[in-house]
Amino acid sequence: MRPIIEINEANFETEVLKSSQPVLVEFATGWSLPSVMFDGAMDEIATEFVEDLKLATVKLDRNPNLGLWYGIRCVPTVLYFLDDEVRIGIFGTASKETILSQLRPIMNSSTIGQISNP
Repeated sequence: MRPIIEINEANFETEVLKSSQPVLVEFATGWSLPSVMFDGAMDEIATEFVEDLKLATVKLDRNPNLGLWYGIRCVPTVLYFLDDEVRIGIFGTASKETILSQLRPIMNSSTIGQISNP
């Protein structure tokens, strides 16, 4: 399993926007139970896409400007970046299966998608 890297305001551009690989970024907080529970799903996704995808997390309590820049209104929020652009957003709690169902079709396409889970 590839490690999930911690992103901050200093390394966001290099690790995410200028990455040669697609990047799945979880925006979370340390105090949110849904964020903590979602960590297991990120670990499973990292295992499935170890060769094709970089996984990262942004802790919003330490990096609030990134949350403001991307309009994060709930945690966890997962954004899929490809070629310096957000291609998909998953807002709120989502299962691993829901996330994978959104990722698989776009891994090799430029389709932009979005789902929202209550």
